[in-house]
This record gives sequence, structure tokens and C-alpha cells, in this order.
Amino acid sequence: MSSCASPDSPAVRGARAGGRGVFALCVALGLAACGPTEASPLAKTGPVTGTFSAPSGLGGDAWLFLYRPGEGPPGAPAEPVTATAISALRLPADPHFVFGQVPADPYRLWGFLDVDQDFDPSIDVLAQPTAGDRVGEGLDLQVQPGRGATQDYRADAQVTLEPPAFVLEGAGTDVVLDELPGTTTPLTLVSEPLSYFERARTVFPLGLVDADGDGRPDDVDGDMVPDLSLQLFLRWKPRPGQLPAGATVIVPLVFDPSPALRTLNGQLGVVVTLPRLQAYVVPAAQQVTFDAGGQRQVTPLGTPPAGDYELIVLAAGGQFWRLPNALGSTVPSQAVRLHFDRVSR
Repeated sequence: MSSCASPDSPAVRGARAGGRGVFALCVALGLAACGPTEASPLAKTGPVTGTFSAPSGLGGDAWLFLYRPGEGPPGAPAEPVTATAISALRLPADPHFVFGQVPADPYRLWGFLDVDQDFDPSIDVLAQPTAGDRVGEGLDLQVQPGRGATQDYRADAQVTLEPPAFVLEGAGTDVVLDELPGTTTPLTLVSEPLSYFERARTVFPLGLVDADGDGRPDDVDGDMVPDLSLQLFLRWKPRPGQLPAGATVIVPLVFDPSPALRTLNGQLGVVVTLPRLQAYVVPAAQQVTFDAGGQRQVTPLGTPPAGDYELIVLAAGGQFWRLPNALGSTVPSQAVRLHFDRVSR
């Protein structure tokens, strides 16, 4: 049995009735953490249970995920520890969800209602909410040995835009990010629905951030420019043993926010959408980790490590797009290779 729930459990039977099983999610995404958690004399596990609720009269498949503390939406894309689902057929009569035997640890629970039922666990960038779906907040919980945890979940915030799908204009299939060492590398991102999304809702959304809730736009780095909700960065794809467990290396991208800032005019809650972004790779890497309480820790590294990277666009709420992605086998624009190659130069 796996931590994704037994193939004969109510959660999985219900999801299969809707055409999307939790077991398929674990296999398709290659979640190592969905490994065996069958109870043993030394095991310290417990179930996580609760009731899922959404706006009255709204149907769809409910998907729920357990992440490590600090991970999951609205943060950078991360693999959940485990997942479960309630099919659209079962949800009205039985909204109860169950995660099987989960190791006793702190977790973050997040989920959404897939109203249009287009969630595809076999393709990374399609395994997320899309326009019209309903999402909820991330909730911290602690699984107790033997007792597990109980936590109800509500998803009622409407998703108004599609994921920020894009192509790289004029980039070809192989991009060397340090072709001219010591300089910034330009990348032009153009929004593109790729036949999966509504064109009018496939854009780059920019708003102002107020993470501390003081009613004023944040300026965390003190550069006198308000922080924007849209983030662009490269994430290193290390080989085994090149990076400590739980650590990530990123290279932020910068772009000129002036057009958006003029329209936003310091107003929180306003969103400006752009069809294209001119971004620049600044060759300065950062290592990102999370402490036991889920707090993000950033350590400057200097020159980015050599190797392959993925380009991630992260919008408010956790919607994202990445290049390359699993669509690359059939969509050439999504199979672009991005790499720093300074070792061989």
C-alpha cells in the first residue's frame, strides 16, 4: 500500500469513477514520497481525514495534496508528499477525504475544485488549477503517531486566468545561458495558450504584493520599487549528489516593470496583464531551503552551477509554467534546453 491510499479505498474508487485516480497521480508525477507506508511495529503514522467543501451548486473533481512545510501553492512548483481525490460523482453525497497512513510530521494541506475537469496528472504543467476552478488556502497541520490529523478544507476562491503558458521567441531548441560570460542573457517570453487554454486568459498577470498585510505594497529588497506578484527564475536540475536534500538553486530573472507600475499606481488588488515579457538572466545564483517551521532561507552562491535549468514563471496563487516540460514530446516549443556551460568554455 502507498501513502496515496489503497487502490480499494473510497477516495481512489471515487476518483476512478471520475476518470482520474490518485494512484495515477503518484505514478505519473514520480513522487518518491508516495512510497510504501504500510504500518509496521516501528511505524509512526496516522490518517489525515476531513470534509471538502466548495460553493453551493458547483461541481467537479476535488483534489487535495499534502506538502512539506513551506512548500506548495502559492510558492514555486513542488512535488506533494501525497495526494487524494473525490470524484465529481461522489462529491455531492460524500465529500469526505482520506489520506492513508501518513508519517507523523508537520505538513501543509492544499487543494482545489477542478470544475472543468481538465486536471491532467500525467503532464506536469497541466496538473494545476485553470480558469474557472476554485482554490483554497494552504493549511498547516501536524500528523500525530497513530492518531493522524483531522482538518476540513474549503475551496471557494475563483481562478480567473489560465496558467501563464509561454514560448521563448527566437530561442531555438538549445539556449546557452552564459554564452557571453559576465553579461546578462536576454530571453523574450511570449504568452501562448498552446491549444490547451483560452487565449484571452493566457497572459502574464502582474500585481503588487502585501505579504505582511499592512495595507501597503512590499519592497523587501529595499530598491524603492514595489514587489510584483509575478516571479521569473531559472531552477537548477542537479544530478544525483550535487545538491543537499531539500535544497534548491535558483537564478532570478529581471524585467522592466515600468509599464505595469504606471498602471498599478501603487494600488493593491489591481492586476495588469501583459502578452510578452523581455527578461534578462543575471548570472547570480541563490540556494533556497526551508527550516523546520517552513520558513524560507536564501543563501547567495555567486556564479550559477553548470548544468541544465528550467525556466519558471510563477503567478500569484501558485499558477505556473515551466520550460522544458512534459508537453515537449509533442510540442517542440516546450522542449527547449536551457543550460549554463561555463565549465567547457
